[in-house]
Amino acid sequence: MRYSTKSDLIRDIEEQFSSLQQSLAAIPREHYDEAGVWGDDWSINDLIAHLSAWHGLFLGWYHAGVRGESPELPASGYKWNETPRLNRDIWKEHRGRATDDLLKAFDASHAEVLELARQSSPQDLLEPGRFGWTRKNALVTYLGANTASHYRFAQKVLKRWGRQQA
Repeated sequence: MRYSTKSDLIRDIEEQFSSLQQSLAAIPREHYDEAGVWGDDWSINDLIAHLSAWHGLFLGWYHAGVRGESPELPASGYKWNETPRLNRDIWKEHRGRATDDLLKAFDASHAEVLELARQSSPQDLLEPGRFGWTRKNALVTYLGANTASHYRFAQKVLKRWGRQQA
């Protein structure tokens, strides 16, 4: 989604997060570790870990950029065309974590990214190329992709899985 104002971004992040939280709350916890929700037999827990891990990637990029560094995008040792491998490695790393731990980590990483968005100026969020590490893109390109857009994606995954369960 393209954002023309900071408030549009914040509102979309908040609305999509709230909607995702409602979707998750409607699913009994005993189903969170069942395989088959998405991808290579991912569970709901795996999906939550994925979202949280990408928050962490974004925060790492941002803070490295603030320090004047050029972060490796999307992660050290990966190119953008290797995100399937990166996602698989994230899945392997977080597989088997407890649901409560994953939800707490997700809530915390979401809150940190949202606070970063709130504290950023409209120029910092919306002006293309304002940060060296974003090259010709605006910060919102990376921020929106790792929050609201990712939350919409997760909701679609959960909805599709829910229909298959019915």
